[in-house]
Amino acid sequence: MAEPSTAVAAGTVSLTAALIALLPGVDPDAAIGAFCGALLFFISGKKEFPLWMRIAYLPISFVIGYLGGPSLLGDYLEATAVSAFIGASITVTAGIRVIEGVRTLDLKAWLGPGGRK
Repeated sequence: MAEPSTAVAAGTVSLTAALIALLPGVDPDAAIGAFCGALLFFISGKKEFPLWMRIAYLPISFVIGYLGGPSLLGDYLEATAVSAFIGASITVTAGIRVIEGVRTLDLKAWLGPGGRK
């Protein structure tokens, strides 16, 4: 069963996404798709990330999915909801993986045994 704080956070974000979709100039399909992708990340990251971190990443994932998904995948996918969903569900996870990869990067292995001379 979900924690009460998780249910409250998910309900608040759901209401916010519905209200954002009603604003003029906002693509409601992309807003709902980005919200679903962000919520997928929020729910699936339960074991990897603490609650406060998932709450912080939720709006980041939503905004990047809404703005970046249709821009990057618009040529390949006709529906903005699908491209926003893919963008929102992948962005935070991919960003965290890139940051972890950079932290563990071994420059000496790339430069060779002697390094630069």
